[in-house]
Amino acid sequence: MHRIAATPGGWTPDTEGVIFVEQNPATLVILTSADTDIQTLAATLSSLPPDFPDFCVVNLLQLQQQLSIDTYAENVLNHAKIIILRLLGGISYWSYGLEVVRETVAETGAFLFILPGDDRPDPDLISHSTVPLAAVNQVWRYFNEAGAENLANSLQFVTNFCLNTNYKIKLPQPVPRVGIYYYNVNP
Repeated sequence: MHRIAATPGGWTPDTEGVIFVEQNPATLVILTSADTDIQTLAATLSSLPPDFPDFCVVNLLQLQQQLSIDTYAENVLNHAKIIILRLLGGISYWSYGLEVVRETVAETGAFLFILPGDDRPDPDLISHSTVPLAAVNQVWRYFNEAGAENLANSLQFVTNFCLNTNYKIKLPQPVPRVGIYYYNVNP
C-alpha cells in the first residue's frame, strides 16, 4: 500500500500549536520540500509493480518544529528500511531534522539517501548518506530529470539496491527543460 500525505503550505511561526504529521510507517519514506516531487510521486503509483513495497512521502514544510520532527521520527522513520531526504537549501535549511534523521538511521540501520533539492552538487550534504556515492548520485539524477517515469525508476532502483528486489529499470531519461505548446483556438 502506498500513502502520500500532502498538505498545502506548511508551518509558519505565526501559527499557534504544533503540527503533527499523521502517517502510518512504511518501508520507504521520502522527505521533500517540493510539492512537485510529491505530485510526481503520486503519479508513479499506477506504474509501480503490484508487489512494490509500501512508501510514504512527507513535505518538510510540515516538519519545522522540533517536536513535530521528533514525533515523526518516532512514529514513522523508526520503522523505515529506506529514507530518501531531498533537501533544498543545504544542511542549514533543516539542520535539526537532518540530525534526527541521521540519529534514527544510526539506531535502525536504515539506508539513507540524502539528495540536494536542486541540480547543484552539494558534497557536504550528500556525505551524510549511508549508501555509496554512486547510488546517491543515481537517485539524484532521476529526481533532477523528474517526470513520473524517472521517479518510478528511482524508487525501483532504490529497492533493488537496498532490498535486493529485481525490478527492471531504465537509466534516468532526459526530460526537455523547454518546449512548445500548440494550442488550437478553433476546436
